[in-house]
Amino acid sequence: MASSIDLHPPIHWGQTLNSVSLRIGLTDVKYPTVDINESSIKFQATGCSGSRGEQLYSFEIELFEKIDAKTSTYRINDREINVNLKKKKGDTNNAWPRLTKASAKLPWLKADFDKMAFSEDESDQEQKKPMFNNNFNDDMYKSLRQDPRKTKPKAFLDHRTNWLLFYNLFQFTAYLLVFSRLIFYFIARGHLRNAYRLVENPIKLCQSLAVLETIHPLIGFTKGDWTSPLIQFLGRNLILFVVINFNNEIKASPVVPCLFLVWSFVELFRYPYYGIRLLNKDNRIIAWLRYTLWIVLYPLGAFLEGLTIYKSLNYYQSKRYFSIDLPNAMNFSFNFVLFLQIYLVLLPLGLIHMMQHMWNQRKKTLIKKNK
Repeated sequence: MASSIDLHPPIHWGQTLNSVSLRIGLTDVKYPTVDINESSIKFQATGCSGSRGEQLYSFEIELFEKIDAKTSTYRINDREINVNLKKKKGDTNNAWPRLTKASAKLPWLKADFDKMAFSEDESDQEQKKPMFNNNFNDDMYKSLRQDPRKTKPKAFLDHRTNWLLFYNLFQFTAYLLVFSRLIFYFIARGHLRNAYRLVENPIKLCQSLAVLETIHPLIGFTKGDWTSPLIQFLGRNLILFVVINFNNEIKASPVVPCLFLVWSFVELFRYPYYGIRLLNKDNRIIAWLRYTLWIVLYPLGAFLEGLTIYKSLNYYQSKRYFSIDLPNAMNFSFNFVLFLQIYLVLLPLGLIHMMQHMWNQRKKTLIKKNK
């Protein structure tokens, strides 16, 4: 258990067959008191940790198993304090699943995998585990790997998972509706002219909800990058809600339904992939499609986006929508057509960014699984 003093130094602990090591992260240590007995260790000292100035730190830990206090040692250097606790001879084949006797997580205590007798790397895990007896199982190993700062209450995880499953299922269903309507329209009529009106509402709903894919990583609902979803969200919605929405001429063009077919076809594999991962399942076919089809579909989508903008330039030049001409009270001008032309020039750069991001994800997901 911890002492009554609130300030605890950061501690990293590891173990071998014969000993348990503690690395106490304090510098400029003064007046240290280290009391090691067979069932616990007490510590108190003045020192510095991180950005804090000189403070008094203290802790008391009741150990998971009894140790040989007589042969246990500690050493103080300029950067940290190293403690070496010797296991009793009868316990040298047993791995401790945690340092403390109680199972409660302490935010200032973490496992130091560099000083474990097993590796954090999965390839080494199978080789190192046999050094311990069968008491050291997969659950114990996972508990050591878990970072207590990243743990969240079970209720939070359940609500988060349920929400993300619902979101991915909803988006998949909506994009499937868009894709199916356009395909059936083409089969029935042999062309895609004027098909925009069939999918206008569902595609707008999908693209509006896509803002959540930027919010989710920011609030900790998902891991990873938020900038790539933001770039895609802004680009698609500029085209959908501005360029297409106010241009009645481009709505009748087959280019727009072709663009929506590409957008929806990409999402028909992206959202199922995320849903399967939320369920802790693995589907190699969905994963391969998710991280392979984009190689063709992303450049095709960018081409159709650029073509949509290019075909709209004359319309917005003549109508002057969203442009602000001088003179006006604000003494400010804005040329929307020039803005679209600049966007066309920058569009390949956005495509390169997205493709680099997806290629890195592909290497992590597909190439790692094949090794």
